[in-house]
Order: sequence, then C-alpha cells, then structure tokens
Amino acid sequence: MRGNGALYTSDTAEHYTPGDVLDLVVEVMGGIDLDPCADPGRRVPAAAHYTAEVDGLRRPWAGRVFMNPPYGRNIGAWVDRLVEAHAAGAVPEAVALVPARVDTAWWRRLASSCALVLFFRGRLRFVGNEGSAPFPSALVYLGRNHDRFLEVTNGRGDVWQMVYSNAL
Repeated sequence: MRGNGALYTSDTAEHYTPGDVLDLVVEVMGGIDLDPCADPGRRVPAAAHYTAEVDGLRRPWAGRVFMNPPYGRNIGAWVDRLVEAHAAGAVPEAVALVPARVDTAWWRRLASSCALVLFFRGRLRFVGNEGSAPFPSALVYLGRNHDRFLEVTNGRGDVWQMVYSNAL
C-alpha cells in the first residue's frame, strides 16, 4: 500500500489469482480454454495464454475464458472485450476476477451482461503479495450454468444476480 492509508490503493495493477480461486473457476466451467491476461508464469491452467507481450486485447477470444485483468485504468477495455466476445457467442462461458468497484462504468457494463456475481467474504490474498488485497474482490460469471456456479461458490461469499438495469 502506498500513500494515505485511508485510500487503500495498491502499488501495482497486477494481482495474480490465488490457487483456490483458480480451482473454483476450473470446477465451475470444467476447464479453461483461454487466459487472455496471463501472468508471465502462465499459472492459470488454460489451453491458451495471452501474456502482456502478446496483447490479448488484439487477439481472438473463444471458448471458456477466465479473465483476471490488470486492475489499472485500462480495466474497462478488458471488460469491454469480454462482454463483446460473450455477446457475439465466441465466449459462451466466462469467469472474471475483478475488484468489486461497483461505482464504475466498467463494472456496470460487466454486471449488466453477467449471470451471477460472487462477492468474496473477506479480502483475497493474491499470489506474490505479502498481505491481503486493499480492496474487495468479485468473481463474475457469464454463461448458462447458474446452478453449477452457485454450487461451487457456496460458502465463499454472497452471490448476487442482476434483476433489472436500464443504465449503461
């Protein structure tokens, strides 16, 4: 953490997914075809990985996608890419691990296109970080297998579903 402690900012936009969260994602979708925001070590058990050097925003997305985007100013571009690929049918099922910043425009775009959102109980400890994250996290599910998502994430936090939205 840097700066004023009341701001709860993070020193980096990179937050590598904890292993137990990856286990949940694999269990929900039965596997991962693409990790478009892969860490340099390619820890996500996906068939294909796009690292920062490959620029996943410019590559094709298909299949079951797990996205843990960089949490900086460019997160909206990643959310837009996921929402568009899902709406087009190229990505029939996806899970995104994002900061629970429900007051942002990118969150509203993601939430209005998703099926379910798990708000984790407590703060996640991302791989390589000494302490817990300075922000709450959410696992956002896009797809049709609602029952499976609910079953797998049971007990990890509160699951919400968008009922009505008229604003984007």
